[in-house]
Amino acid sequence: MGTCIVKVCRGPNCKAWSSYQVARELDKSINVYGLSDIKVCRVACMNACHGGVSIQLGSSKKILKVKEKGDALKILGVRTSIAC
Repeated sequence: MGTCIVKVCRGPNCKAWSSYQVARELDKSINVYGLSDIKVCRVACMNACHGGVSIQLGSSKKILKVKEKGDALKILGVRTSIAC
């Protein structure tokens, strides 16, 4: 199985919802849990503004919205978040 790219929006609305912290939490979790097949990338605005941080998994066209850092970990199937 190849690497799964997790795209985290860095646009202004997502930034207001703490997109940088979400990306950082995901990076930390990847290291702690040994999820070397997942790579987090911060990307330009996905034009799916409002209601949380926009996240896209792999080659999926679907954009998911998360409101808290722990929500992003749940999407990846990680149950315990790491404190920032």
